[in-house]
Amino acid sequence: MFYNLIVYFHVIGAILSIGPFFVLFPLLKRMQCEQNMAVLKGHVEAFSLAIQVVKHAGHFLVGFGILAVFVGGYRWTTPWIFITIVLLVSSVIYLARAFKPTLRTFGTAQFNQRQFVRKLRQAVWIYVALLCVMLWLMVTKPMFW
Repeated sequence: MFYNLIVYFHVIGAILSIGPFFVLFPLLKRMQCEQNMAVLKGHVEAFSLAIQVVKHAGHFLVGFGILAVFVGGYRWTTPWIFITIVLLVSSVIYLARAFKPTLRTFGTAQFNQRQFVRKLRQAVWIYVALLCVMLWLMVTKPMFW
Protein backbone atom coordinates (compact mmCIF):
# COMPACT_ATOMS: atom_id res chain seq x y z
CA MET A 1 0.00 0.00 0.00
CA PHE A 2 2.81 2.44 0.89
CA TYR A 3 4.59 1.66 -2.39
CA ASN A 4 1.38 2.31 -4.35
CA LEU A 5 1.02 5.69 -2.66
CA ILE A 6 4.60 6.58 -3.57
CA VAL A 7 4.02 5.55 -7.20
CA TYR A 8 0.80 7.61 -7.22
CA PHE A 9 2.69 10.74 -6.13
CA HIS A 10 5.43 9.92 -8.63
CA VAL A 11 2.83 9.85 -11.41
CA ILE A 12 1.42 13.19 -10.23
CA GLY A 13 4.95 14.57 -10.44
CA ALA A 14 5.27 13.24 -14.00
CA ILE A 15 2.01 14.93 -14.99
CA LEU A 16 3.16 18.22 -13.47
CA SER A 17 6.53 17.89 -15.22
CA ILE A 18 5.09 17.27 -18.68
CA GLY A 19 1.72 19.02 -18.61
CA PRO A 20 2.82 22.67 -18.65
CA PHE A 21 4.72 22.12 -21.89
CA PHE A 22 1.51 21.39 -23.79
CA VAL A 23 0.12 24.75 -22.66
CA LEU A 24 3.20 26.39 -24.15
CA PHE A 25 2.44 25.41 -27.75
CA PRO A 26 -0.55 27.78 -28.14
CA LEU A 27 1.39 30.42 -26.22
CA LEU A 28 4.32 30.10 -28.62
CA LYS A 29 1.92 30.51 -31.55
CA ARG A 30 0.69 33.79 -30.04
CA MET A 31 4.25 34.90 -29.32
CA GLN A 32 5.21 34.33 -32.93
CA CYS A 33 2.89 36.97 -34.34
CA GLU A 34 2.47 39.35 -31.38
CA GLN A 35 3.46 42.90 -32.35
CA ASN A 36 2.78 44.62 -29.03
CA MET A 37 5.95 44.27 -26.94
CA ALA A 38 4.07 44.72 -23.65
CA VAL A 39 1.79 41.79 -24.51
CA LEU A 40 4.77 39.78 -25.73
CA LYS A 41 6.50 40.49 -22.41
CA GLY A 42 3.50 38.99 -20.61
CA HIS A 43 3.71 35.90 -22.80
CA VAL A 44 7.43 35.55 -22.08
CA GLU A 45 6.77 35.85 -18.34
CA ALA A 46 4.05 33.17 -18.58
CA PHE A 47 6.47 30.95 -20.48
CA SER A 48 9.13 31.46 -17.80
CA LEU A 49 6.62 30.65 -15.09
CA ALA A 50 5.71 27.39 -16.83
CA ILE A 51 9.41 26.46 -16.95
CA GLN A 52 9.66 27.17 -13.20
CA VAL A 53 6.65 24.93 -12.51
CA VAL A 54 8.25 22.15 -14.55
CA LYS A 55 11.55 22.56 -12.71
CA HIS A 56 9.97 22.32 -9.27
CA ALA A 57 7.65 19.50 -10.31
CA GLY A 58 10.78 17.69 -11.46
CA HIS A 59 12.14 17.86 -7.92
CA PHE A 60 8.89 16.35 -6.65
CA LEU A 61 9.02 13.66 -9.37
CA VAL A 62 12.63 12.70 -8.63
CA GLY A 63 12.05 12.60 -4.89
CA PHE A 64 9.20 10.15 -5.19
CA GLY A 65 11.08 8.22 -7.88
CA ILE A 66 13.98 7.68 -5.48
CA LEU A 67 11.53 6.56 -2.79
CA ALA A 68 9.88 4.16 -5.25
CA VAL A 69 13.24 2.58 -6.07
CA PHE A 70 14.07 2.06 -2.41
CA VAL A 71 10.65 0.89 -1.25
CA GLY A 72 10.04 -1.17 -4.40
CA GLY A 73 13.26 -3.11 -3.92
CA TYR A 74 14.69 -2.17 -7.31
CA ARG A 75 18.41 -1.88 -7.97
CA TRP A 76 19.96 1.25 -9.45
CA THR A 77 21.55 -0.95 -12.13
CA THR A 78 18.16 -2.17 -13.39
CA PRO A 79 18.28 -1.22 -17.10
CA TRP A 80 15.19 0.99 -17.25
CA ILE A 81 16.18 2.79 -14.03
CA PHE A 82 19.78 3.30 -15.12
CA ILE A 83 18.78 4.65 -18.55
CA THR A 84 16.15 6.89 -16.96
CA ILE A 85 18.79 8.35 -14.64
CA VAL A 86 21.08 9.07 -17.60
CA LEU A 87 18.19 10.75 -19.43
CA LEU A 88 17.19 12.62 -16.28
CA VAL A 89 20.66 14.11 -15.88
CA SER A 90 20.65 14.98 -19.59
CA SER A 91 17.25 16.64 -19.32
CA VAL A 92 18.31 18.73 -16.30
CA ILE A 93 21.34 19.99 -18.20
CA TYR A 94 19.21 20.55 -21.28
CA LEU A 95 16.50 22.41 -19.33
CA ALA A 96 19.09 24.81 -17.95
CA ARG A 97 20.81 25.42 -21.28
CA ALA A 98 17.87 25.41 -23.66
CA PHE A 99 15.56 27.96 -22.13
CA LYS A 100 17.39 30.39 -19.88
CA PRO A 101 19.89 31.78 -22.43
CA THR A 102 17.12 32.23 -25.01
CA LEU A 103 14.75 33.87 -22.52
CA ARG A 104 17.49 36.26 -21.43
CA THR A 105 17.71 37.71 -24.95
CA PHE A 106 14.20 39.15 -24.65
CA GLY A 107 14.34 42.94 -24.47
CA THR A 108 18.00 43.12 -25.48
CA ALA A 109 19.63 44.34 -28.67
CA GLN A 110 20.15 40.71 -29.75
CA PHE A 111 16.42 39.95 -29.55
CA ASN A 112 14.94 38.63 -32.78
CA GLN A 113 11.32 37.62 -32.23
CA ARG A 114 11.16 35.03 -35.00
CA GLN A 115 14.40 33.34 -33.94
CA PHE A 116 13.42 33.62 -30.26
CA VAL A 117 10.14 31.76 -30.76
CA ARG A 118 11.75 29.19 -33.06
CA LYS A 119 14.42 28.36 -30.48
CA LEU A 120 11.87 28.09 -27.68
CA ARG A 121 9.56 25.87 -29.77
CA GLN A 122 12.45 23.59 -30.71
CA ALA A 123 13.59 23.40 -27.09
CA VAL A 124 10.08 22.51 -25.92
CA TRP A 125 9.78 19.68 -28.48
CA ILE A 126 13.16 18.23 -27.56
CA TYR A 127 12.37 18.38 -23.85
CA VAL A 128 8.94 16.79 -24.36
CA ALA A 129 10.61 14.00 -26.36
CA LEU A 130 13.09 13.39 -23.53
CA LEU A 131 10.28 13.31 -20.98
CA CYS A 132 8.21 10.94 -23.12
CA VAL A 133 11.13 8.51 -23.46
CA MET A 134 11.56 8.56 -19.67
CA LEU A 135 7.81 8.04 -19.27
CA TRP A 136 7.96 5.07 -21.66
CA LEU A 137 10.82 3.58 -19.63
CA MET A 138 8.86 3.96 -16.39
CA VAL A 139 5.71 2.38 -17.82
CA THR A 140 7.15 -0.49 -19.88
CA LYS A 141 10.21 -1.23 -17.71
CA PRO A 142 12.20 -2.82 -20.56
CA MET A 143 15.09 -5.11 -19.63
CA PHE A 144 17.81 -4.21 -22.14
CA TRP A 145 20.47 -6.34 -20.47
